[in-house]
Amino acid sequence: MFNGTFPGEIVVNLSELEVFDVYNNNFSGELPVQFVKLKKLRFLKLAGNYFSGEIPEIYSEFESVRHLALQGNSLTGKIPSSLARIPNLQELYLGLFLQVNNLTGEIPAELSGLVSLMSLDLSINYLSGEIPAKFAELKNLTLLNLFQNKFQGPLPGFIGDLPNLEVLQIWNNNFTLELPENLGRSGRLMLLDVSNNHLTGTIPKDLCKGGRLKTLILMDNYFYGPLPGQLGECKSLTRIRIKKNFLNGTIPAGFFRLPSLDMLELNDNYFTGELPEEISASMLGNIALSNNWIMGKIPKAIGNLTNLQILSLDVNKLYGDIPSEIFSLKKLSMLNFSGNSLTGEIPASFANSSHLTFIDLSRNNLHGVIPRNISRLQNLNVLNLSRNQIEGAIPGEIGLMKSLTILDLSYNDLSGRRPITGLLKDLDARFFTGNPKLCPPHSTFCASASGPSQSSHRRHSSHIVIITILLITVLLLLPGTWIICRKRWVGKSKAWKLTAFQKLEFRAEDVLECLKEENIIGKGGAGIVYRGSMPNGIDVAIKRLTGRANSQTDHGFMAEIQTLGRIRHRNIVRLLGYVSNKDTNLLLYEYMSHGSLGDMLRGSKGAHLQWESRDVKSNNILLDADYEAHVADFGLAKFWHDAGASECMSSIAGSYGYIAPEYAYTLKVDQKSDVYSFGVVLLELITGRKPVGEFGDGVDIVMWVRKTASELLQPTDAALVLAVVDSRLTGYPLTGVVNLFKIAMLCVEDESSARPTMREVVHMLTNPPQSTPNIVSF
Repeated sequence: MFNGTFPGEIVVNLSELEVFDVYNNNFSGELPVQFVKLKKLRFLKLAGNYFSGEIPEIYSEFESVRHLALQGNSLTGKIPSSLARIPNLQELYLGLFLQVNNLTGEIPAELSGLVSLMSLDLSINYLSGEIPAKFAELKNLTLLNLFQNKFQGPLPGFIGDLPNLEVLQIWNNNFTLELPENLGRSGRLMLLDVSNNHLTGTIPKDLCKGGRLKTLILMDNYFYGPLPGQLGECKSLTRIRIKKNFLNGTIPAGFFRLPSLDMLELNDNYFTGELPEEISASMLGNIALSNNWIMGKIPKAIGNLTNLQILSLDVNKLYGDIPSEIFSLKKLSMLNFSGNSLTGEIPASFANSSHLTFIDLSRNNLHGVIPRNISRLQNLNVLNLSRNQIEGAIPGEIGLMKSLTILDLSYNDLSGRRPITGLLKDLDARFFTGNPKLCPPHSTFCASASGPSQSSHRRHSSHIVIITILLITVLLLLPGTWIICRKRWVGKSKAWKLTAFQKLEFRAEDVLECLKEENIIGKGGAGIVYRGSMPNGIDVAIKRLTGRANSQTDHGFMAEIQTLGRIRHRNIVRLLGYVSNKDTNLLLYEYMSHGSLGDMLRGSKGAHLQWESRDVKSNNILLDADYEAHVADFGLAKFWHDAGASECMSSIAGSYGYIAPEYAYTLKVDQKSDVYSFGVVLLELITGRKPVGEFGDGVDIVMWVRKTASELLQPTDAALVLAVVDSRLTGYPLTGVVNLFKIAMLCVEDESSARPTMREVVHMLTNPPQSTPNIVSF
């Protein structure tokens, strides 16, 4: 291995040299420039050394170089745009794999002139900006590696049009918006890794159109919607990693039949449905489906996966018995079924999987005993059986397992004396807590784990007699006691109490003085809102909740209000405190002097605020003295539902135009329903119109926008925006309003699964595409 500064002069006289490779040495100093004089040099690889400084501008004078590899050094500065003058360059590697590289700045658009370029690797630097639009001219590109940089902006649509693209790796950047719909349509894509970005939208259906895709990594993004069924037919796939997104629907059954697939990671999504009965992907070594909404039974056919090493199905909605067939898998090392609703006993056959190092069956409904043959698992490090209904004695053999380091048997129905063999002797007591029948190791008396004795039966009978006598006595005394307590309670029920979440310089009596007809500023299905002027000059909004408080709901209500009172966010109307007695709850909010967004949009002055119960809508977005927006009634939705069906329906009727279409047939709302409502608010902002009442009977703002689009001769986004936009928005860039309009229309999709999450919406709003200079304002 060579080290030190590279002696560039030694190559000057090698005029016939075509290939030079000093990869993986310890050369340092600046990159040698003498290679430029070698007119026949085709292949130059200086990668894997410690060269520093900037890439020499003179490298643009290479005449025959086709392969230039400078990755794996300590280069700094910007990528010279002059490299675009290397006429025959086909492969350019400026990335890095081990050391810290420091190339900065944007990708020179001039590199698009390298029309012969096939491979471009700029990975693991500090490059920023967007992918140049002119890169659409690189029709011969087969590999594009931009991973681990600081690139941002949308992934250009032309990426999907590159006819020869085989490898696209852009992970660990800040790319936004959607993957090009035509990505993979060329039929040549083999590796796609876009993980750890801010991408959203649905997954393109043609990623494996050519049947060549081997690796698909989309994890840690904001993708939503179902997985394309076509991926389940992609027999070339060996690795699928799409965890930590917002995908839903059923997992394609074809995934479990792919002959070459060895890794399936879909955890931390919102997948539903059941796992298929037919599972024959014999190469699968890792199945990670945890933290979804998968239901049904665990398929017995998993026992056919002879290469399976990791099986994670935790935190789903699985039920039924644990299939004993799974424990015939000789290579299985990690098993996690925790957080489901599994029943039945722990199969005795689980000791057959001798390579198991990790077993977590906690938080299920398993019963029966702990199999004694567990001691055969000589490689087991972690065993968690907590929060089940396991009974009987703890096998002493567990303590003799030398490999075991973590054992949790808490919250079961274990009985007998706790063993003190080996590990069990020093194990913390919290790992046994929640087993009332389990005795300490040295207790003088302990009931048998196998069942109660005759003496215990007699004691049990005596206890029943004593308890019966006590119950009769209590029942005789109860009526008189109730009458006395009732009198005391009635006397106290009218007493008001002020609970403050910050320092308040007024009393409950000051609040009650403001509950007058002339102070009412809003009425709705949830209650009446008063403006209250306190003695210290501070104005507050007092919300008197509809309905009578009662002892059954009071505790939960107050606990929730206590939590909401601790919330501090600049855009949530602050809950200052509450005044209550046994009959009434009064919520105290900071006062918003400029009314609601709905009032502002429609130019009303002094209109009553419509403080409805739970909907996201313009009248629930209040404006303070500086016109900054605040969300009202945050976190109180659940209490309006408790008021009764009629009140719920009256509240919903008052919010017509904001309700998602699925409510009509499901009578349920979820987070995607709020997304729909938010989309309506955005349309109100763009059009300046009310959600209903301006478009004819039965027509709301969403229907009107769609109808307007259908009537346009050229229904582009820009044309549609110009047709519906509020004339008061004159002077704003059209591209900005178009982007806001597109987000709004995504939010009001009829199918809830097609809507983004609010997390994705926020990302799209805060990372808009850059405006094109030649688009004028309107």
